Amino acid sequence: MRRIALFVEGDTERGDARRKTLPTFFHKWLDPRLPKGARVGIVPRRFQGVSEFLDDLPKTVRAYLDRGQANFVVGLVDLYGLPPDRIDLSGCASIKEKVSKARQYIRNLVPAEFGNRFRQHFAVHEVEAWLLAYPEKWPPEVRDQIKKRPPERVNFKEPPAKFLKRILGGRYKKTVYAKNLFPNVDPQQAIDKCPFLKLLAEDLLEIARRLQ
Repeated sequence: MRRIALFVEGDTERGDARRKTLPTFFHKWLDPRLPKGARVGIVPRRFQGVSEFLDDLPKTVRAYLDRGQANFVVGLVDLYGLPPDRIDLSGCASIKEKVSKARQYIRNLVPAEFGNRFRQHFAVHEVEAWLLAYPEKWPPEVRDQIKKRPPERVNFKEPPAKFLKRILGGRYKKTVYAKNLFPNVDPQQAIDKCPFLKLLAEDLLEIARRLQ
């Protein structure tokens, strides 16, 4: 089977060995759009935070593609939390500019010979934003607050995890909610509400079709 390695920065994205949080989420959308019987695996590779992601990206891309562990690599990190001493986004006027500048920085870390088998995407502003696309999955008393805020507009001032922590208090457990919700929702609902997630999903589909 052809494989796409999904490089992520933490536990929310990867999940555990049994549940494969984000791969399950993406496969539910991707598989029906591929020719019958043609499946491309999505294999998560977790880093310990964004700094390790940036430090180890060149050698890890090389290792995965040289050794045949994957046929393509897609990076996914939160736009919120990028280290400003390495990727300074303060002068960017829009989310699109922030994404473009951060993507170019990360692409420049990848060895040139693997550049055509690597793509970089961002969760705007955190992966948890995608969960805000499902207000019906949250406790009734906070649904109206979630409905009022477009998922990818929950921003640097109060990123999604902090927003959810504020409205839910101690009930909000970041990785628990992600592992419980991502495998059990319709990805199309989040894709319709999150333009940058839509770009990632469409890119995964284009890559998967190319790998057939």
